[in-house]
Amino acid sequence: MTYGEFLAVFLLPPLLLLASIQRRLKDRPFPSHFVPRNPSLALLFLVTVAVLYTTPWDNYLVARQIWTYPPDRVWGVHLGWVPLEEYLFFVLQTILGTLTFFWASRTGRSQAEPLAWSRRWVYVVATLSAGLAGLAGYGLWIGWEKGTYLCLIASWALPVVAGQWILGGRAFLQHRRILGLTVFPLSLYLWAADTWAIRSGIWHITEATSLGWHLPGGLPVEEALFFTLTTLMVAQGALLVYTWRPGKAFP
Repeated sequence: MTYGEFLAVFLLPPLLLLASIQRRLKDRPFPSHFVPRNPSLALLFLVTVAVLYTTPWDNYLVARQIWTYPPDRVWGVHLGWVPLEEYLFFVLQTILGTLTFFWASRTGRSQAEPLAWSRRWVYVVATLSAGLAGLAGYGLWIGWEKGTYLCLIASWALPVVAGQWILGGRAFLQHRRILGLTVFPLSLYLWAADTWAIRSGIWHITEATSLGWHLPGGLPVEEALFFTLTTLMVAQGALLVYTWRPGKAFP
């Protein structure tokens, strides 16, 4: 199976299914305390942010050969060091995450009011995320080779998670069921798809820069973390789009 075939088999069917569900649910309202937004513009915004933020990082990882692609599994069209299929993957993943959020927002329940203890947890999560990002940066600085992939993921994703919680942590806690319905099933699906891709040789995680710890089925723990954090960033980003009001800080 080539990378393009992987995208056609594993990403397009759930995208088409969720798009069909979105059309059927378009008359069902979002939670009443969501700010009215145009779903197409929200989706375009999130995809644009994902592309701009992910492209330099992805190119660095490929240039360092932290992950690689056999030449016979890709089309041979590269933008920088990264094959075109990889760009399509993180674009399609962002769309998939946003459509899952749209579905969850129309089916999941939210708390009527922010939890009394939510302010404390906002700062706990934001501080913990920032601290772990700092530790990851330190790991890169001292040259921890086996932890390179792990540290690159954490130092790239966790500052975003921390910033999102500073901006909208109380909203995340208030709408935690919606976030859970978005993040958990989609992360598990992407874990399974990634496991298939690695076992099929579509891409390869370099052992020298990986911890060598695997989930059942052979998925490297770094890959599981990567897809969980990217799905979380998309879900929280979408929730920020629908709950942020100019001049109002959530925490």
